[in-house]
Amino acid sequence: PTAAYSLRSLTGGDPKAVRVRRSSDNSEQDFTASGVSSGALVDFVGSGNDGFVETWYDQSGNGNDATQPTASSQPKIVSAGNLLDELLFEGSQVFNTVTLSDSAQPNSIFSVSNTNVASQTRGIYGTNQSQAGYYRSSNKHAIFSTGTGQATLEGAAYVADRDYLRFDLFNGASSIVGVDGNTSSGTTGDAELDRIDIGDSTLGGVNPLNGGIKELIVYSSDQSANRTALETNIADYYNITLS
Repeated sequence: PTAAYSLRSLTGGDPKAVRVRRSSDNSEQDFTASGVSSGALVDFVGSGNDGFVETWYDQSGNGNDATQPTASSQPKIVSAGNLLDELLFEGSQVFNTVTLSDSAQPNSIFSVSNTNVASQTRGIYGTNQSQAGYYRSSNKHAIFSTGTGQATLEGAAYVADRDYLRFDLFNGASSIVGVDGNTSSGTTGDAELDRIDIGDSTLGGVNPLNGGIKELIVYSSDQSANRTALETNIADYYNITLS
């Protein structure tokens, strides 16, 4: 992958997963995947306190860490002393731009996310085009929306507070959005990647996410041939039923 974000280990080892700020005194500490799952993160945050993610570490080895130094814009990972199984975005949280090497099509993004508001457009991630990776207010899953086209999954309305496993392929006229194993063909769009904004589909907080993101993996290539294997691994871990 070009970039890979998760609370679990995607490497087979015990990589750094997150840097967390606790609400009690704003102290920060790094945690590996095992530190998240073992309870060490919750112990650091403390009983009754909240924990917020300052950095979501890139496990790909490329150093594309997602950071947010502004406290009010940091997604939550611990709520009142309880570990969330995701990064929770509540309408005003977004990671600063993750700068990637400019990658022309094709490129692929796998993600596990949910939205709390099914009646509004909410972004999972944005790229360098006007809008990308989002839930449309018409209850459709969409990859991108530009002057040159849009790829959406029609006839498969999403519901609030439900995890979806998405495979978004940016590949010109062959672009697709796949959700829980389903696929819909798209149309041509400008989808070169030179940045990823996590928690919003556009710059400037136009369509911020109200919901959670569990995993997001970016490839600067067409991963259609590996899609079934990758989706099976992800779906098994997060107990998502594939179609």
